[in-house]
Amino acid sequence: MDYNKIWADIQDAIMRSILNEVSYKIHIKSAVPVQFNNSVFTISVSNQINKTMIDFRFKNIIEGILEAYTGQKITLNTILEEDKEEFLKKSLIDEKQPIKPSSIGLNEKHTFENFVIGSSNQLAAAAAISASENPGRIYNPLFIYGNSGLGKTHLMCAMGNKMINENPSLKVLYVTTETFTNEFVDCIKTHRMEIFRNKYRTVDVLLVDDVQFLINRDGTQEEFFHTFNDLYSLNKQIVLTSDKKPSDLITLEERLRTRFTQGLQIDISVPDYETRLAILRKKAEENNFDIDADILEYIADIIHSNVRELEGALMRLISMAQLEHKELTLENTKSTIDSILPTDGVVKITPDKIMDKVCIIYNVTKDDLIGKSRVRQLVVPRQVAMYLCSKLTHMNNSMIGNTFGGKDRTSVIHNVQKIESLLENDEELKRNIDYIIKDLKSL
Repeated sequence: MDYNKIWADIQDAIMRSILNEVSYKIHIKSAVPVQFNNSVFTISVSNQINKTMIDFRFKNIIEGILEAYTGQKITLNTILEEDKEEFLKKSLIDEKQPIKPSSIGLNEKHTFENFVIGSSNQLAAAAAISASENPGRIYNPLFIYGNSGLGKTHLMCAMGNKMINENPSLKVLYVTTETFTNEFVDCIKTHRMEIFRNKYRTVDVLLVDDVQFLINRDGTQEEFFHTFNDLYSLNKQIVLTSDKKPSDLITLEERLRTRFTQGLQIDISVPDYETRLAILRKKAEENNFDIDADILEYIADIIHSNVRELEGALMRLISMAQLEHKELTLENTKSTIDSILPTDGVVKITPDKIMDKVCIIYNVTKDDLIGKSRVRQLVVPRQVAMYLCSKLTHMNNSMIGNTFGGKDRTSVIHNVQKIESLLENDEELKRNIDYIIKDLKSL
């Protein structure tokens, strides 16, 4: 594929997805595509702050758009413009080297060395290290659960990277449940199930993120069940993550929940103050930012929802200081933090976060939710999203209508009332909405 054309074609989608035109123009618009090779899409940017912001805040979004465009798992690699020539030279050398067995989908930056261990995650980290030293022999499957943003993905990728480093011949595959599902559906449509099964059932280590999203997908659950059985019978290491322990995943088939409990189940909880402070110090150190101790202590004290929001707040402060050429002080730190957090230190639920969760559960897109189509498979998710906006945000009906493509307030009222009526008798709808609400409140 022509990487220049790909990058040009996805710009509108990127700008819509990040929902911040200023951030797009400052950090992303000037980026230049450099190379698309071995499922790695490389872009160059002019300065370190753009690189940092893309890597930390926008990488997952851009990778998702690239995957949707190309139909394959993509890793985004961001380099500085000044390093472009050296990067291309090294690529030419690497192309002449024999390809060694390696991993698929792993984030190489996630290692045990840069995973901050505290009381909230030390048991999970110890289990992960032990399992990676003896793949398939202990803690199989290893099931790690906990709220969003607490480090489950980091820990899982650290396992994969450690196993690859110690035994390069291992075939390690990391995949999100959403990617597994999308590939499964695509292979059914194109009659390529043999290729799909060969990919997933011949690995030595299978790392599957967010298995809770197998919800309401019977065909995918069936395929995942057989994939799990094949690997388990061959003593191949399986690692799973979820926001809930297996017994609480009531939307999954009983036989899957039973399989998930065959090994070790271990949770990661919200980090305590000392761990939060250690995470901030390490993040600042990794990015060569010198920040006063009182600022880091304030952030650690006020934000206690999850690691992702903790690091996100730090990066926002750094970005603000650099873009506005201001010294980072405790005073402007407090002002910035207060603008994004309520007093309890938990990130606000927004319409975009609601739509993201609804899209995952109902397998639709944001464009579907704000569109005008009246087909049932789109109407119900749209009504659910409006209902959740009315219950979980401070938006009035007119504001909700504007968010969903300019619909009038009476239409919003009707849709909300429709869901309220259906909830009286529709158990599946009630489970889906309860699930989304719990997921949003765990962010």
